[in-house]
Amino acid sequence: MKIVVIGGSGLIGTKLVNNLKVLGHEVTAASRSLGVNTLTGEGLAEALHGAEVVVDVSNSPSFEDKA
Repeated sequence: MKIVVIGGSGLIGTKLVNNLKVLGHEVTAASRSLGVNTLTGEGLAEALHGAEVVVDVSNSPSFEDKA
């Protein structure tokens, strides 16, 4: 199964990607450091192409004025 992990280069994402690969899945790690920006959409279509499952473990920025 092809799985895309948004936030796949972070602390939790890296572990998740590795565990999914051990289980035999085709895994794509997607993160800003890997050229995928979920806020702007840059690289997102390419990363999601053919994916059957998307898991989001990203650390979303706050959109509050006080943050």
